[in-house]
Amino acid sequence: MSKPTDKQLQQVYNIFQTLSEASDHFHKLIKEKELNQSIFIFSSIVDGFQALSRIDAVSKIEEWNIRKNKAEKHLLDIAQLLEKGNFIKISEILQFSYLPLLNKITKDISKSMDDQKSKKYKIGVFASFHNPRAFYPEARVNALVQESERQNTQLLFFTSTDVNFEKEVITADVYTDGKWERITTHFPDVINNVGAGKRSHIERKLRRVIPFTSFHVGNKLSLPMRMAKYKKYVELLVPFRLCRNEVEIHEFLKDNNKVVFKYLQSNRGENIYFVTKKGTRYAVQEHKNERILSQEAFEEWLQTVILQEKGSFIVQRYIHTRTKEDEPYHFRAHVQKNGEGKWGLTHIYPRLGNRKSNLSNVATDGRVDNFHDFLVREYGGKAEKYESDILRLSIEIALHLDKLYGLALDELGIDLAIDENGRYWMHEANNGPQTAYHEEKRAVNTIAYAKYIAKNGIFYTESLRKSWSGMFQARTANIALAELDNRTTVGVLQGKIVNDSLATTLAETAERKNIHLYTFTPKDVDYDEMLIKGHFYEDNKWIPKIVEYPDAIIDRLQLRGDEDAQWIYEELEDIAFTNKWTGRKYKKSGIYKKLQASEEINDILAPYQKVSKTRDIFSFIEKYGKVILKLESGNISGTQYIEKLSNGKYFVTKGTSVTEYSEFPLLNKLKELIKEDNFIVQKDARSLNKNGQPTSFSMQLIQDKVDKWKFISLFADLKANPADNTSKNLTEELTEFLRDNYGEKEATELESKIKELAKTVGVSLQKIYGNVVTEVTIELGIDDNQHLSLIEVNPNSPNTIYDTATYAENVISYASYLGLLTKSNDSFVKI
Repeated sequence: MSKPTDKQLQQVYNIFQTLSEASDHFHKLIKEKELNQSIFIFSSIVDGFQALSRIDAVSKIEEWNIRKNKAEKHLLDIAQLLEKGNFIKISEILQFSYLPLLNKITKDISKSMDDQKSKKYKIGVFASFHNPRAFYPEARVNALVQESERQNTQLLFFTSTDVNFEKEVITADVYTDGKWERITTHFPDVINNVGAGKRSHIERKLRRVIPFTSFHVGNKLSLPMRMAKYKKYVELLVPFRLCRNEVEIHEFLKDNNKVVFKYLQSNRGENIYFVTKKGTRYAVQEHKNERILSQEAFEEWLQTVILQEKGSFIVQRYIHTRTKEDEPYHFRAHVQKNGEGKWGLTHIYPRLGNRKSNLSNVATDGRVDNFHDFLVREYGGKAEKYESDILRLSIEIALHLDKLYGLALDELGIDLAIDENGRYWMHEANNGPQTAYHEEKRAVNTIAYAKYIAKNGIFYTESLRKSWSGMFQARTANIALAELDNRTTVGVLQGKIVNDSLATTLAETAERKNIHLYTFTPKDVDYDEMLIKGHFYEDNKWIPKIVEYPDAIIDRLQLRGDEDAQWIYEELEDIAFTNKWTGRKYKKSGIYKKLQASEEINDILAPYQKVSKTRDIFSFIEKYGKVILKLESGNISGTQYIEKLSNGKYFVTKGTSVTEYSEFPLLNKLKELIKEDNFIVQKDARSLNKNGQPTSFSMQLIQDKVDKWKFISLFADLKANPADNTSKNLTEELTEFLRDNYGEKEATELESKIKELAKTVGVSLQKIYGNVVTEVTIELGIDDNQHLSLIEVNPNSPNTIYDTATYAENVISYASYLGLLTKSNDSFVKI
């Protein structure tokens, strides 16, 4: 159970002191038998106790609750006696029961406040993917440890793999009695987090239960754009533009003859290029190396360096800020919040570069100087004014940026300079600045601010980080809260909110089954608040409402295993999904290989081979005449059918497009394909139906609540005949197709065989991969002898739903079953 913070304790203490004063006055009025005034003051006492009940952290402490309930019982007795005008009995309760209890509670709170003040706070030093001890400079670790001891705190160095949420403990490195130890201890009171990149799922969960000290201000683009949006101090910004194409870069060069290209993710002076336009030539300088490029060479350089990853560089006007000795320089002001949560200057110093370079970076052959001495030497009589202005701007900019970022910043490195005209410029501001020359100074404020956050229980959120990416934020959303009862709630996760036939059929089926259903996208999830902007189908349209996480999820996004989508599946890991197949993890050849090893499947799987050279494809063509070329990734849109014709040419069919190739053009096409992607080649085991169309049988199966496979759809997939421009791709219901092409008796036997084989594949997949396989799409080919061959298996949710009503009926039933299981498990845990 979390303890109340200093701030909450002080709030409760103030209320109880007010109650004590009011109760003493009430006692005096009762003795004087002043009924009207007694009733008035008694009402204010009752209001005070109601205010106490609204303080969450205190109301959850059992001991205080018992005493507060006793006091409230005395107040109820007094209220009844007031109605009867029994002043003697009221005075007796006040003197011997109520007032002594009130004084006891007030003293206990005061003692708790004293205990909190002397508490030894545990400060976690944390990074998502590596223990900070592994990459922090030794001087920084030592400075933090020494300052931690001086301020009576304990530092715990740990990373995501060290966290156990079930037991609320971490395993961390601590420095004790002159040596490092590895200990397991309760969660820290506050976390000083390191790094501004990708967050682990563990970090997102920790942020819900433990206050963090640090939040990212963005990169070289997002920070100045945010400053420009709010106008203030915008005159300090160096003009810039995002590098998206050559046209925009050349437009910028027209107005700015000398520019700087900066990589957005760089630091320590890396990936920075100075370019000067000289007629039709360009001087490109990196560090101390300069090259003169022709127009053509410069265009190539732009494409291969600046635009290789579009939007990864900005181009800025070059600002001439050099010393009398022609050394490039800027001022680095390191500002931090202190133990009172207020901004202060930790250290400021000039950073000077080599005169042969344009970079004033210590990491690239640079040096530092004394701030005051440098100004006097460079600017003489103007030094005092420049010093005052730079110091003032350092704090004012920090205060301004802190407001823009919801008061969540803790430290900044602000780079300022003065040009030859005496104008001030801000080159950039960043988190976690280099502090090699003042680690001890930094440590003082780092520890003190962490203690301040812990004492006051201040929880900042990643609202700015989420707003940049368009993430839903429940606290600021102006939409209604969904009013749901205790029925099962199913969420449909998808890439965007669509009003297609499947979405509406799912909603209508859920309503008929008395189930709440809403759709949502990853950006609709507020993981800080564990709330979702769910879209509910009402009056033939999707209405957004704020809703809690669902009991079960139908996954239409189908990106499990994709690196960019990993976070959403981690975030919702405690919720039952109807399908948990990690589609991006497995390649087709790997699935086929495992199925081939299965006794039930090995003799029906159509021959296949991984493609390493074009020779592999042509060998299959020579052997089988017709082949299927498939992407290893499982993307069916890349599937191509190749058929060798009697005249030595080839038909290549992709989707509805058919192209005729001679051997060498086809060879070149295939070479280009296998350069870009990984493929497998497989025998095309489809026969031609009576109309000359290549035919296969496709089935979609889903697991039901008793672990049985049920068919969602069965149909014949009739592809257009490549030799007939008039034919089209068609689908036909399986039973009807079989009867039409094989006759009543053979059709019945063949349909039974097809279904049995499809279920066998489903069972085999579950044996191999476990219960993550709950949906599967299967495609079977058939030859002229009615021999069935397995030519496709996709354990992901189907890309195309042919029978939305049947699919919705079954997937909603399964999701509801999973949701009820979740609710039962939750109830069991609560009991």
